[in-house]
Amino acid sequence: MTSRKRAAPGGRKAREPQRRKPRPIAAKETARWIEGQRAANRALGGAAMVTIIADCESDIYEAFADPRADHVHLLIRAEHNRCLADGDKLFAAMAAAPSLAGRQIAIPAKAGQPARKAPTRVSWREVEILRSSHGHDLQKLPPSLEIRVVRVEEVDPPDGVKPVLWLLLTTHKVETLADALRIVDWYRARWTVEQVFRTMKTQGFNMEDSQIETPEAMAKLAIAVLIAALRAMQLVHARSGATGQKLADAMDGAAGPIVEALVVKLQGKTAKLKNPHPPDSLARLAWVVGRLGGWDGYEGHGYKPAGPKTMAIGLTRFDAIREGWEMSKDV
Repeated sequence: MTSRKRAAPGGRKAREPQRRKPRPIAAKETARWIEGQRAANRALGGAAMVTIIADCESDIYEAFADPRADHVHLLIRAEHNRCLADGDKLFAAMAAAPSLAGRQIAIPAKAGQPARKAPTRVSWREVEILRSSHGHDLQKLPPSLEIRVVRVEEVDPPDGVKPVLWLLLTTHKVETLADALRIVDWYRARWTVEQVFRTMKTQGFNMEDSQIETPEAMAKLAIAVLIAALRAMQLVHARSGATGQKLADAMDGAAGPIVEALVVKLQGKTAKLKNPHPPDSLARLAWVVGRLGGWDGYEGHGYKPAGPKTMAIGLTRFDAIREGWEMSKDV
């Protein structure tokens, strides 16, 4: 009687589980975070302080263990529930830490949920994280590292809404509520930086589509596109009028008459389609540029305000209109 190997469900042959062979950090995509830190050490040696801010994918032990100059710091959102030297786990230890009332965080509209102001509570403490037992080169690193952690949690979120909950790992000293809130503010600034990069690339000026091949020319293009992206983001931040900025913060005085002429042209007959911002304000210009970029003028009830891509398109049109305006005056 011949024996047969039993087939796995679905007719597939049973297989022995295979373990992935650990790879050195240099062979992984995450090595770019280490290289970024080292580049900051080399290029920004004369800076008073450098803070490298990154999201969860940069939460690797090697990043914290890699040597850095004293003025270079890390601020990384935690991904892993690390083991601590006192036998506790990171997430549980921070959930049990005493907290104080933090600032309200503006949460943009997302996935059908309206924008909201989220009250928060904040806790912080220093912990000693243990090195993982897995990894190709980890045994060469220190067995543990001391690090500061700031935990931010939304208080009483709306029904059916996932609350804001961040654990932020940092090499900065965090000894007071003011220190903890500063860390939170710096982490929140990361989103603005990402928006600038998106505006430079797929969400705006499509710099990646450039066919420039020489490094020198690409560097010049990157600087020019960065300036344009920053202009677009400046208008995004000013569009609500909450910043209170003046038109002069972004344009010279000669732009005022052009803005007012475009307001007259772009406004609709109803109150909702009127430019609600005062003359000579940056928000008034943002309204104009948004309309030039394709924004319909409506906000709320599912209508979104002009974003970076719309502002980028609108700025291109505004600059062309201004050039034509100024040429007509010289005729």
